[in-house]
Amino acid sequence: MKYLDHLKELRNRLLFSFLFLFLCFFFFLYNVEYIGNFLTKPLFNLLSDSSNQRMIFTALPEVFVSNLKISLFASFLVSIPFLLIQVILFASPALYKKEKKIFIPLVILSPFFFFAGLLFAYYFLIPVIWNFFISYENFLNESLPVELESKYSEYVKLTMFLLLASGLSFEFPVLIILLTKLKIFNQKFLSRNRKYFFIGILIFSAIFTPPDVISQIGIAIPLIIFYEFSILFIKIFLKDKNA
Repeated sequence: MKYLDHLKELRNRLLFSFLFLFLCFFFFLYNVEYIGNFLTKPLFNLLSDSSNQRMIFTALPEVFVSNLKISLFASFLVSIPFLLIQVILFASPALYKKEKKIFIPLVILSPFFFFAGLLFAYYFLIPVIWNFFISYENFLNESLPVELESKYSEYVKLTMFLLLASGLSFEFPVLIILLTKLKIFNQKFLSRNRKYFFIGILIFSAIFTPPDVISQIGIAIPLIIFYEFSILFIKIFLKDKNA
């Protein structure tokens, strides 16, 4: 009976989570114009002195489909804290006191790191990448002009991809600290195998970013900094006796 009660609770929490996500989706779909303006603001700022302040679409449903993707993306971001609360409430009774001290603080910190990654991408990484791409607009000075005609769907897709990649990359220290608390890693292991982790970071950056060096470096550098910060944090606060 107890097992069935757990399944019932899991079902109810999943239903609440999907309902919350569903409501958020329609709310953002109704207000998608504001989110679209927010996402296109970095490009608009870079083109403020240009006569080419516009975006294009080449298929009839393109903008509508892109707005659906924007609404789903925004609803997912807003739902993260709610989903994590459901995870804590469901898992907490089954955890020992020692496990709660490890699990719950990291789950609470996780969305803060994720949203910090979003802010980093929006206010620093994306403007740098857009500026790099726009610099190629007039590279044929003595021949035919090359002008930017940004496609709405591609812009939205790339922007959301960079935001998501940056948000996930900022979860890196949380993951390392969690694995250390679970005795999978220790400070000595992390320090000794630093070069292998750096190679893994470069591979991650190459896979989860657009195929250009600027965005890959923009993701890789924070990950490397977080890796070194995690080692220092473990050494100072976790008192790793095996290090």
